[in-house]
Amino acid sequence: MIRRALLLVSASALVVSFVAPAVAGDLNNDLSDVRSRIAELSKLVSGQEAARTPIVQDLLEAQALLDAAELDLTETQAAYDRTEADILIMQGELDAVQAELTVRFARLEVLREELSATRAEAEAWVLDAYERGGMAEPSIAFSAPALADITVGVAYLEVLTGVSSAAAERFQQIVDEQTIEEDKVKAVEAQVRDHIASLEASKRQLSETVTELDAKRVVLAEATAAQESRLSEIDAQIDHYENEISALAREESSIKAAIYAASNPSPSSPDALIRPVPGAISSGFGKRVHPITGGVKMHNGVDMNASKGDPIIAAKDGVVILSGVKGGYGNTVMIDHGGGMVTLYAHQSKLGVSVGQTVSKGQVIGWVGSTGQSTGPHLHFEVRINGTPRNPVNYW
Repeated sequence: MIRRALLLVSASALVVSFVAPAVAGDLNNDLSDVRSRIAELSKLVSGQEAARTPIVQDLLEAQALLDAAELDLTETQAAYDRTEADILIMQGELDAVQAELTVRFARLEVLREELSATRAEAEAWVLDAYERGGMAEPSIAFSAPALADITVGVAYLEVLTGVSSAAAERFQQIVDEQTIEEDKVKAVEAQVRDHIASLEASKRQLSETVTELDAKRVVLAEATAAQESRLSEIDAQIDHYENEISALAREESSIKAAIYAASNPSPSSPDALIRPVPGAISSGFGKRVHPITGGVKMHNGVDMNASKGDPIIAAKDGVVILSGVKGGYGNTVMIDHGGGMVTLYAHQSKLGVSVGQTVSKGQVIGWVGSTGQSTGPHLHFEVRINGTPRNPVNYW
């Protein structure tokens, strides 16, 4: 993605190029290209973040619809399950009614047998009455086989004779009981069947609703997944651009340091400092956005690129006045060089000197690490004159 691959060169390669004044001009061109590319990428990040906003809104809306569909599906499925349970209960009631019907039919059979016997008894009574005289032809009462006709016949006999018969009364009672039993059974059975039919209709409707909601849930889930995929792609693109910007920012610092070195060659004075690690400066001296807290804060030194375990050397002869943990600096060494100058070497993985020890310029005093408040392995290096922080590059 970066247009100029030659920007990602090592600090040592840049230093080699400093011998020719013309190269300084090339470095200025490179610096301009890097800054231009950072501006371009920053615009791309802003554009992607703007495109991200409506997608986030769409995703929230799609998720809300999906949650609502899931709730509807859950509630409808619960109603379906309740209806199915009610159908089972009603089916049990119908089975009970049908069992009762079987019992009632058995009772009706007994009544019919009793009715047949009572008919014979009534006929005998009528014949006996006829033989004694005082009534019409008995065939008038029992000429028809239907029960209702028999009842009419018996009533007719009573009118003719004026005599009540226990058998005739029992006959009428049986007929009435049979009709009542049949009507009760048929009414209860019809009621239960109607209830079951209603429940079955509700069950079918609920089943259709469940199917519709499930299909809707699938569509919404696909829409949500699509929005999440689009958002992930944009986030990945933003991360890619921001990583490029970070790399270019480090390269910018490296080129600026190289330009400074090209225009200000190292003095031959033995009092000049040497670089404690050879890596390029990734974060310069001055105010900056703190990489951890996010606030704008004074950066009292320079951060220099290095890998964990790389040796750190003393920038000048001096005496060690601190070798240990110092707050956010982590493992730190401080060396007093006299004349009010003190150098500080922070975030070390391992300390190589002790307090009171005299060290020489170029002597290993520790190893690069990421202790304290650090975003990764590097060396934080400071120069203080009478306690006031100074830009280290001015002393190399």
